[in-house]
Amino acid sequence: MNKIIVLDLDGTILKKDKTMSENTINTLLQAKKEGNMILFATARPQRDTFKYIPEFLRGNPVICNNGAIIVSSKNFEVIYRKTIKRGDVLKIIDIIESYNYKNITIEVNDNMYSNFDTTPFFGNSKNEIRDLRKMVYENADKVIICEEKTIDEKILKQFPSTVKGMLTDSKTLCQIINSSASKWNALINIARKLGVDNRNIIAFGDDVNDFDMIENAGIGVAMGNAENEIKNVADYITDTNENDGVAKFLKENILNRTKCI
Repeated sequence: MNKIIVLDLDGTILKKDKTMSENTINTLLQAKKEGNMILFATARPQRDTFKYIPEFLRGNPVICNNGAIIVSSKNFEVIYRKTIKRGDVLKIIDIIESYNYKNITIEVNDNMYSNFDTTPFFGNSKNEIRDLRKMVYENADKVIICEEKTIDEKILKQFPSTVKGMLTDSKTLCQIINSSASKWNALINIARKLGVDNRNIIAFGDDVNDFDMIENAGIGVAMGNAENEIKNVADYITDTNENDGVAKFLKENILNRTKCI
């Protein structure tokens, strides 16, 4: 059976300049032509995702916010969502401030609200600076701590049981989502509807938010630039994102029928 090929964006399919090489694009198009399904799974919110995915590689649902959301690439409708209640967000803010971290971002209905200028972390992504405690909403999609220094991992054990945090980007970001949300759980939601077995899923990633899907996919592939934690659970390690690691792996192992794994 052909495969579901699921790809992280930053550090995996995208180069440091946030572009996708022509070699990678052509390889993915060939994989798609041969009957494989191409899916993308990213920490990015939906508004900030589709601009990095060429239109001719769309058509399938896209996993955003580390698996908290699945979005239709046809009409951009949210078809799956795992949220954080406002009361829990306020508890999280208290915990963050108790560790003397000050830069906090909240994602609500595909809008970013922060208590600081997020440009150093997220570039020109649209952001509204607000008093986060006074905002009125029912649920948030994600909370992020942003720091220039390494975030203390001890904070992860302090959050309410309804959420979980992940330290990414060399531990300068702490991404907090619903405890049942993950890229893997969102991926399984899609795969089950299609009747695809885990053995026919190939997952590529580089950071700790890719851990579950790299560990559980039929074939988990860590990028050469991946965190050691990801490499340790991967079935294969390919080249770096700068050297078209995804394209190299697919050419050698999937598109090359004499060596198909």
